[in-house]
Amino acid sequence: MSASDLDRALHATVLKREAVKEAEYRAARQKHEEEVRLGFGATDMTKEELKKLIDSDRRMYYRSEELNDKLFIQYKGWKELKNLEGWTGLRALYGECNAFDRISGLSSCRNLRSLFLQENCIKKIEGLEGCPLLWNLNLNNNFIERIEGLSHLRSLNTLTIQRNKIGFSGVDDLVHLVETTISTLDVQDNKIWDPDVLPEVFVRMGDLRVLYLKGNPCAKKIPNYRKGITAVCHNLKYLDDRPVFPEDRRAAEAFNRGGLEEERAERRRIKEEENAQHERNMKAFQDMIDNVRREKRERDSMRDEDKYTNASDPVISQERRMQQQVEKWKQEHAEEIKDDAKVHAERCLRSESGDERTSRIMSHQLLDMPQCKSQRCGNVLNLASEKPNLRRTFGPTYIISFRHLKQRSAR
Repeated sequence: MSASDLDRALHATVLKREAVKEAEYRAARQKHEEEVRLGFGATDMTKEELKKLIDSDRRMYYRSEELNDKLFIQYKGWKELKNLEGWTGLRALYGECNAFDRISGLSSCRNLRSLFLQENCIKKIEGLEGCPLLWNLNLNNNFIERIEGLSHLRSLNTLTIQRNKIGFSGVDDLVHLVETTISTLDVQDNKIWDPDVLPEVFVRMGDLRVLYLKGNPCAKKIPNYRKGITAVCHNLKYLDDRPVFPEDRRAAEAFNRGGLEEERAERRRIKEEENAQHERNMKAFQDMIDNVRREKRERDSMRDEDKYTNASDPVISQERRMQQQVEKWKQEHAEEIKDDAKVHAERCLRSESGDERTSRIMSHQLLDMPQCKSQRCGNVLNLASEKPNLRRTFGPTYIISFRHLKQRSAR
């Protein structure tokens, strides 16, 4: 082999070795990038990632997917909602702050009640055909331009869809709400500009009870915004940030009939009705008190003329029967309901009071004895040493005085 052939063979060997090293480096780099991406927010919602999520918190999740009723996948950075075939018992899904561009993968979640997909990239309401029991749907901060795909959800009660792009096409973007059973609707901070949305949509929603509409251009175009909505939406109980009371509804309807003067007259009538109701309540309460007192006087007068007393009356009332049953039960279970601590405390108090009385009598007898002063003091000191209660009777000052008197008498 010539020198040139040897050089070419060596060069080919070096190139092959460098190619192997380059392949290994690229594989290691790709693996590292994958780990970094999974650490800061995976881009794919795979079964492996869901398994990692289950294993990360054993106190919240069961190992078996079908046993879990809640799933928390916030802030994952996932682009597609999928691989939930095994989560058949799911009732609440928290998927906010991801990159979902559509609603999908929920066909197996037949028991789903609450779905939270706010702050994603969803552009259309779809993919909810497999969730007939859905109760609460949150789609805040997305890119939805039209409300649709909800008429088959006959259990849907709450729709929260703030800060989207609804309303550019006027009433057509919201007319689908008439076919739904939604009771609480939150469409704040959208692009609803057409004031006809009130008579065409909200008035025709028979189940509507709570409405949040502020932050839309139409709020400034609806005449007498709050009064107007309250007067025409008869079942509305809460509007924006305040409840709708019956008095407010009556005043709004009066304003709708005859303007400000009619509203003021209606408010005066409401005030008069409230005062009249208050007086009726007070009168009814006073009548109840008078009836009770009269019945008591009648019972007392009848008892005075009766030959029986309350204790000897052969006719046993319900109240008396219950009292007798309670007394009988207390007698039968006297040992069970006896308070040992209370009995012991009463015994100690009786013994202490008896000892103090005895010591006081004895001390007076000793001091009244016809003996010399020294002997009487000695008797008191001896008795004080034998009975500690006597020290409390005389006090330490008197005991010391008796001791000094005895010493002086002995000298």
